[in-house]
Parts: sequence; structure tokens; C-alpha cells
Amino acid sequence: MSEESDSPRTSPSAASLSENELPPPPPEPPGYVCSLTEELVTKAREELQEKPEWRLRDVQALRDMVRKECPNLSTSLDDAFLLRFLRARKFDYDRALQLLVNYHSCRRSWPEVFNNLKPSAVKDVLASGFLTVLPHTDPRGCHILCIRPVFPPRV
Repeated sequence: MSEESDSPRTSPSAASLSENELPPPPPEPPGYVCSLTEELVTKAREELQEKPEWRLRDVQALRDMVRKECPNLSTSLDDAFLLRFLRARKFDYDRALQLLVNYHSCRRSWPEVFNNLKPSAVKDVLASGFLTVLPHTDPRGCHILCIRPVFPPRV
């Protein structure tokens, strides 16, 4: 047997480098991995001004705003969650932050609705005809939700 095979194996490059010359650690995986189709990426770019190359920068900007302007807001700060609010407000940071604050305000105001948000919990509302999905889609294939307020009869 050779002397080399009996010695413990170490990376020659790491063993010969000084502390200042060590290679950088591998980058952390991104928090958000886009699962949109090419068609939806194009649509998001045209309709929402969402640019894939700026997406993480925009999410970080909203995250920074939440930390600075609403430090007591107990909310998720993960990329996918914040991206929903940015998309809903066409990447307008101020409006996305206001929507996030309003979202949490509604959740606090009506816990009975949000704590048990299941189809069975809103079965009576769906059965009343107040909320209905039309049987056909629009020309782009989107479902159409119809809301018909039910007013009490006049006396």
C-alpha cells in the first residue's frame, strides 16, 4: 500500500489555503422559487410590472418596510407570502404594505371567520346563493365569481 492511501483525505486546496484564502461558503438557496409558467411570467411582466430579475429585490424592500414601519406586526416575512401582496398591488410597495396591514387587521377583527376558514364553515353562505361561480369561464378561461347581496324584505 502506498503512503497516500493510508493518510486521511483532505481537500488539497482547502488544506493549503490560509484562513483569508478559504473559498466562500456556498450561497444559500433562494427563499422563493418561481413556479410560474412562461406564459404567466409574461403576463405578470405586462400586467403587474413584475420582473423576475427584480422580484427578490422587491420582496426584500417590502420586508424592510414592514420591519421599519410596522415593527409590532406579527406577520410572516417569507418571500412567497410577501410576494402575494406585491402582486395584488402591482408591485407598489406602499399599497402592498397597506394591504398587508389591512389583512392582519381583518384577521384580528373577525377571528371567528379566519380561525375556521373551511368550506364547511361557509356552507350556509354558499347555499344561500349570495356567492356563486358562473358555469362558464371568460374568454381567457378565468372563472367568474358572482356576488348577489341578499337584502331583507321590506315591511
